[in-house]
Amino acid sequence: MKHLNCSASTLRTADLPTRVAAAAEAGFTGIGLRVSDYLGTDLSDGQIRDLLDQHGLRVLEVEHNWDWSLGADPAEEAMFRLADRIGVRHLNVPMFQAHPLADLVEPFGALCDRAAEHGVLVGFEFLPYSHVRTLAQVWEVVAAADRRNGGITLDLWHWFRSGATPGDLDGIPATKITTVQLCDVRPEPDPDMTEEARHRRLLPGRGAGDTLAVLGALRDRGVTAPVSVEVFSDDLDARPAGESARLAFAAGAEVLDRAGLAAPEWTTNLEEGR
Repeated sequence: MKHLNCSASTLRTADLPTRVAAAAEAGFTGIGLRVSDYLGTDLSDGQIRDLLDQHGLRVLEVEHNWDWSLGADPAEEAMFRLADRIGVRHLNVPMFQAHPLADLVEPFGALCDRAAEHGVLVGFEFLPYSHVRTLAQVWEVVAAADRRNGGITLDLWHWFRSGATPGDLDGIPATKITTVQLCDVRPEPDPDMTEEARHRRLLPGRGAGDTLAVLGALRDRGVTAPVSVEVFSDDLDARPAGESARLAFAAGAEVLDRAGLAAPEWTTNLEEGR
């Protein structure tokens, strides 16, 4: 069985009940949430838990607080409230504000320490249009912070557009890949990389990225991180949620099968209590 997760932005226009039902029907076993999804719903925490239980889903990931270098903020507080009341495995955190890499080490460690108090992991995500743009840069911070619950969120769109290669994984322990997010890219990048990333991603294995090479490199290095499908796509947005979820699951499952990479089971911070 593939324990694929449906990231928050794959069904981003659907309300929470619709998203949960569509993801479960398509075969996903987990979902991702944005802080705005959690704070914007009319459902209580108990109702959200009941909704997830009804459909056999859990929350894999929550995102994001924008400048965690400044310390705790309301978004972070909401993330940990969700973790404590509903359960979550990890946070995905990029860095959209300009800071020297060395100045991010202590704040990232402090964020990991705060997350550890709630039993939550932290995946630092490199984005080629952010201020931590490459796998090497994000690993520099994660390695220097040296927290057991700190690792890397590896998104294939960012991998392809940042020019990463399988060799860039050398020296990074398999256990430090917190999660893998599947998607694909068009043959030619748009002039505005941010606009492309947020509107014109492709389903995994349906574009120009060498997806099988990346997944094969992860497999060969013993990576066993949970896997999500994250496709920011205006095309998916225009389809019914159920159809988009089915397309996303099918594409994700196909590339995992072809690469021989597992989508393993995972637990939330509240798993023992569920």
